[in-house]
Amino acid sequence: MTRWLIFFFILPWTAVQAQDNFSEKNAIERLITEHYLVPVYLGTNLETIKQGFHEDFRMYVLDKGKLSVRTREEWIERLKKSREENKTKRTYAWMFEVINVEEQTAVAKVRINENGSIKYVDYLTLYKFSDGWKIITKQFTTY
Repeated sequence: MTRWLIFFFILPWTAVQAQDNFSEKNAIERLITEHYLVPVYLGTNLETIKQGFHEDFRMYVLDKGKLSVRTREEWIERLKKSREENKTKRTYAWMFEVINVEEQTAVAKVRINENGSIKYVDYLTLYKFSDGWKIITKQFTTY
């Protein structure tokens, strides 16, 4: 009899957990899309990045075996400069391969295509603050 009681208590709890996890994943996907992918790859206002990226955000870049770290502001300035220098028309598409949520922590893996070919795979880490999810780190692979 005890085993059945445990089963009846666990089943509704896991269903609630799955629902909460689903809504958190949706919130994270929306945040990454609106405050990262669209401004960077579709050319909208780069200042909207600040709404989705924590002020202490860091981007880790491995170039020729050397690791460098960029702040949110340094990254935004590089994006602005790149826009001014490069006027070539490109098309972008992206796919969320993973969004994993554990309480107030999350990880997202995003595959980004440029002109129909894989260009980047981004790994983003997020924390959930009192005002919602914020991206705190980014590292990536370039093809």
